[in-house]
Amino acid sequence: MARFARLAGRALLYVVLCAIAVVMLFPYVWMLSGSFRSQPEIFANLYPLTIWTLVPKKWTLDNFRALLQLQPFPFTHYVLNSLFVAVTVTILSIVVNACAAYVFARIPFRGRDQLFALFITTTIIPFEVIVVPLYLEMRLFDWVNSYRALIIPFAASPFGMFLLRQFFRGIPYELEEAARIDGCSRFGAFVRIILPNSLPALIAFAIIRFQLSWDSFLWPLIAASSPEVRVIQVAIATFDSDVEIKWNLIFAAAVIASFPVVMIVAFLQRYYVQGVATTGFK
Repeated sequence: MARFARLAGRALLYVVLCAIAVVMLFPYVWMLSGSFRSQPEIFANLYPLTIWTLVPKKWTLDNFRALLQLQPFPFTHYVLNSLFVAVTVTILSIVVNACAAYVFARIPFRGRDQLFALFITTTIIPFEVIVVPLYLEMRLFDWVNSYRALIIPFAASPFGMFLLRQFFRGIPYELEEAARIDGCSRFGAFVRIILPNSLPALIAFAIIRFQLSWDSFLWPLIAASSPEVRVIQVAIATFDSDVEIKWNLIFAAAVIASFPVVMIVAFLQRYYVQGVATTGFK
C-alpha cells in the first residue's frame, strides 16, 4: 500500500510538472507557429484552440523576407547591433567584475567589507529610479545615440562582483601562495591561478550578462533609439503602432531574437549550473 501511494504521488507530480511545462512552452510554440503564417491566418480559426490551430495551414517565409527588406535598415542590422553591444558588454563586464571581485575576495584593506556591502546595496535600487540621471550623464558626455551609452554604464555589475567574489573565496589560498613563492606577481597569480579555476563561475556570469544585455529594452529605447544604433528589442517594438500591430513580423523577429540565447544556454548549460551551484555551496 505504501509503495502504491509513492507511485501514485510520483505520477501525480509528473502530471503536474508536464502541465506546467505545457503552459510555459505554449507561448513559444505559438510564436514559432506565427512566424510562418500570414497576418490574416494568425487570427483565423483561433477559437476553439486545438493542437491543429498551432500548425500553419499555409507555411510561408514571407515574414522573414519582409524583415530583410525593412527600411532604412534591414533587420540584420539590428541583430548585428545587439550582438556587438551584448558581446562587448559581456567581455568588458567579465574583466571589470573579475578584477573587482578579486580585490574584495583576496586583498584585505580597511573598509573592504563595508565598501562591498555598499556595492551590493545598489542591487535593490530599481533601474527606473536612475534612468533619468543616467540619461543626463550620457547627454553631458555627448554619448546619446551611440554605442558608448549602451556599453559603458553596464561594465560594472554588483551581482557579478558578488557571484565571482563568492567563487574566488572558495579557491584555496595555498594555490595562490605557492605561485607567489615561485616568483609570480599578484596579478600573475590572478591570471594563472584564480581565473582558470573559476571558469564555471565566469561562464555562468557571462551567460547572465549576455542575456540581460541582449534582452535590454528600456535603456536602449531611451538612450539610443536612432536607426543607426537601434538594437533588436527596440526594432521589434517598432512593429507595434497606433495604426497596426504587425504580429507576423513580431513573431518572426522574436524567433530570431530568441535564437542566440537559446543556443548559448543549450551549449553552456552545464557550466552555468556548475558555476551557480558551486558558488552557492562555497
